[in-house]
Amino acid sequence: MDRPGGARRPAPGRDLGRRAVPGWAAALSAAAGLAALAAVRPAAPARSAAAGDPPPRRALAQRGVLYDVGSSYLPGQHSRERWRPDVVAGEMRVIAQDLRCNAVTVFGHDLGRLEEAARSALDHGLFVWVQPRLVDGTQDEITERLGRAAAFCERLRADHPDRVGLNVGCELSVFAQGIVPGDTFAVRTARLAWLFPLSPLFDRRLDRLLRRLARTARAGFAGPLTYGSGGWENVDWSPFDLVGVDHYLDGRGLRAYRDGLRALRGWGRPVLVTEFGCCAYEGAREAGGSGSDILDWSDPGDRRVRPGYRRSEKVQADTLDELLDVFETEEVHGAFVCMFIEGDCRYSEDPERDQDKASFGIVRPPSLESGLSPDDGHWEPKEAFHLLARRFAAAPEPGPGTGPRHG
Repeated sequence: MDRPGGARRPAPGRDLGRRAVPGWAAALSAAAGLAALAAVRPAAPARSAAAGDPPPRRALAQRGVLYDVGSSYLPGQHSRERWRPDVVAGEMRVIAQDLRCNAVTVFGHDLGRLEEAARSALDHGLFVWVQPRLVDGTQDEITERLGRAAAFCERLRADHPDRVGLNVGCELSVFAQGIVPGDTFAVRTARLAWLFPLSPLFDRRLDRLLRRLARTARAGFAGPLTYGSGGWENVDWSPFDLVGVDHYLDGRGLRAYRDGLRALRGWGRPVLVTEFGCCAYEGAREAGGSGSDILDWSDPGDRRVRPGYRRSEKVQADTLDELLDVFETEEVHGAFVCMFIEGDCRYSEDPERDQDKASFGIVRPPSLESGLSPDDGHWEPKEAFHLLARRFAAAPEPGPGTGPRHG
């Protein structure tokens, strides 16, 4: 199937693991920027509103947040060292009742944790997207793990019809082996920008893997499928029920951001913003998906924030507010904030040790000096949490069937 306009998303994706690779976001931003320049975008659909009138708003069918069950990107690094089902259940209650989400994406590498977190979310009335991740996995390993995830997702769907979806992966051109050259995630992200002329080859390799993953998922799971694409990836969406994009604002502004969403509507499928977010410091809005690059990794044992960045939870909240306005006026089916908590980005009153301001989390972990652990449920809501709770509480319910049709 031809891609509408050969469209490529203008903004890079971002996920927890990229903090493990200094300079990753600069490389991906460059690749995504080049892709945006090369793209020939279709015209946006005509609107019925008169010229100058604001576009009509439409409530998001899915209003959600990402929840990390535990991810490991480097030896000795883990975002959730200890797994406490009671803490997970309590945080799912917060997501549903206090944050007023109606959906959640659970992601990570441990399939047992993913299933347990998904069950807890379902118990609290949430729609659940399950996204298994395996950094530096071979394509065979990723496919085999997805098959096992599809099996437990189908068990969950049997008890909760129309409330379970499967996201087959995140930005696999750099997460998986065999698409962009390089043995490790760090090498692949570093090479992506200067290998931009080879991007059509990488897209073809990615599409082959995605078709294989979609077949594997459908063999064991009868619910909706999507994929969390990066801004540099030009995906054939025909095997999927929803178009999924990790869509972060950057220095090119809201017009380019809207254009990216409009181009994706050309596939005739619901558009799901599988990730969006902002860090909590002055200048983070323009940094977008590169926001965590202010962390200095020269000494991983004493990771600090580069000087000159002033904490501002207001910047984070205002940016999320602005992007929700975009989603409600661009026919977006659902959007998921990255993320509930980044437990290994700890807060500190010392600006150079305040890793939380370089985090996309909407709650603040305790400081290392406190002796408390976020794994035990210790955290404080940030301004972004309260903003989202107000916005989601005021949004009209879309009614039954927050999951799209599939098949």
